[in-house]
Amino acid sequence: MGYCRQGMPLVAWMLVGVLAMVACQEPTEHGGKTPLVQVEDQYLYAEDVSKVLPFGLTPADSAAFVKDYLRKWAEEQALYKQAERNVMDNERIARLVEEYRRSLILNDYEKLLQQQQMSEALPEEALQRYYEEHKEFFVLDEAMVKGVFVKVPVGSPDLKNLKQWYKDNSEETLEKLDKYAFRHAVIYEYFYDQWVPISELEGKVIVNLEELSGNFDKQRNIEAEDEEYCYLLHVEEYKLKGEVKPYDLARYEIVDLLSNAHRVEFMQKVKGELYNQALERGRIIYY
Repeated sequence: MGYCRQGMPLVAWMLVGVLAMVACQEPTEHGGKTPLVQVEDQYLYAEDVSKVLPFGLTPADSAAFVKDYLRKWAEEQALYKQAERNVMDNERIARLVEEYRRSLILNDYEKLLQQQQMSEALPEEALQRYYEEHKEFFVLDEAMVKGVFVKVPVGSPDLKNLKQWYKDNSEETLEKLDKYAFRHAVIYEYFYDQWVPISELEGKVIVNLEELSGNFDKQRNIEAEDEEYCYLLHVEEYKLKGEVKPYDLARYEIVDLLSNAHRVEFMQKVKGELYNQALERGRIIYY
């Protein structure tokens, strides 16, 4: 397939050339761009069309896409121009456009102020205090665990040792487990340092963890096997469905809650300060 600049298929550019000759009746300055279609004072350029042209089309499909795109663009522009001539309440539309513009500017400015102000993290003691005072809001909707999961082929060497190592979280044993898993494991997930919902493990272990979760206090090591693989899950810590979330898990929600409340308070303060400044400098006048 032949290609011209910006990757547009050659056949599309041939079509572009034909349409451009038809569309451009008078010489107009286009800033170096190649016009394809003109509807009154509006132009569609080849450079714009090339940005939306899907990659990998055949020459025939490229030509069809460009032709259809130009037609739809021209129809929309023709409809808009006709609407401009027939809709008389331009003042209302101009007002709505200005209100929308003001809304976008204010929104962007507020985000900028908030990012600058929230660059300093919330004090950890404030987060912990909120957690202690509102534990009833942080309830688990499923069991969560910390531990380790290993999946290895049934015929893996030293399987007897592996079944001892995965139960032990001592640094020395974990080093052995890491080395073994690197060589033999199909899946090896270490999550002693983070809470994992059992739903994320359900598809990896061939047992019903939801049913077993009620016995985690007695059964911390879960082993299963099928014709191909051996599945080993050690539960170091657990929290059951309906229990209060651990602080390190609830902390993310608390940060969002307090940050949102802080942002509202901060913006009210900023607006008040700007109002007072404008009032003192005579920029606000009441009649």
